[in-house]
Amino acid sequence: MMDPLLSLDSVGVTFSTPLGGVQAVRGVTLDVGHGEILGVVGESGCGKSVTFRAALGLTPKSAEVTGLMSFDGAPMQADGSLEQHASMIYQNPGAALNPVFTIGQQLALVAGTKDRHVLGDHLAAVGLPEPLKALDAYPHEFSGGMRQRAVIAFALAQNPQLLIADEPTTALDVTTQAQVLDLIKDVQASRDLSVVIISHDLGVIRRIADRVAVLYAGRVVEVGETDTVLSAPLHPYTQALLAARPELSDAGTELGAIAGSVPDGRSSIVGCSYAPRCQHATDLCTAETPPMRVAGEVTETEAHEVACVLVGTSPARSVS
Repeated sequence: MMDPLLSLDSVGVTFSTPLGGVQAVRGVTLDVGHGEILGVVGESGCGKSVTFRAALGLTPKSAEVTGLMSFDGAPMQADGSLEQHASMIYQNPGAALNPVFTIGQQLALVAGTKDRHVLGDHLAAVGLPEPLKALDAYPHEFSGGMRQRAVIAFALAQNPQLLIADEPTTALDVTTQAQVLDLIKDVQASRDLSVVIISHDLGVIRRIADRVAVLYAGRVVEVGETDTVLSAPLHPYTQALLAARPELSDAGTELGAIAGSVPDGRSSIVGCSYAPRCQHATDLCTAETPPMRVAGEVTETEAHEVACVLVGTSPARSVS
């Protein structure tokens, strides 16, 4: 992989609650390369959003953030210090926009200018029609897709090096989803940004991401080039996610499901966190936490890594 822009090394996030600590992230080690689009997938509660909120310093004061982080080679504080370098696109643009202020008033606060032509250029850059007129509109006057474009304009107005998109297409119809993803990809290419796409939708990740990291119970369990991971997944969890994804060709057949649930963040985990739900689990799986290791041959552009004791390292062996 190219030199990393953002590096996370054994990052953990624990929330303090009246019932005790809840460990949402249990040691994520992951890099985001310069100019790449990284997809991050996993079930709800696996730590996807919390990991990158921690990097941005957006976790609440009740959260304890541990581990090492660096941005463009410079160490960061454990509580995150990316505000000047990164922007976030949230999954619910309706909630991200203040309903009592116009789009222009809100954009002016982010962009640091009241110049209508500059603000209009920001909206034009994300494909909003009649951008000067759009400045005077209120969020409720926009469609869902237009609101999402406005939120993307807000993020880009800060001239970030890293753009983090948290479920950016969840509330959109299929056609608008495709338009928003194409917009993000075009913006990434034109501005040479690094982008993290957080999603539970493997179709979204396949469409846009260069690499994909699969998270489970607060840890990365598989990472590699998107085509490789989604075409030949090695970790049983990744395989199960793909099996549970509905396809048009599967009409009339029973949809695959993963038995059980993600481990409770209040409980300690011994061995592989996925072992209780894995049909391939052995005694070895519950005895030790599997480290991430390279599976198969390393090329100049790819290193397919997986955290599973049942997968050999040379050549790569699927557990399916």
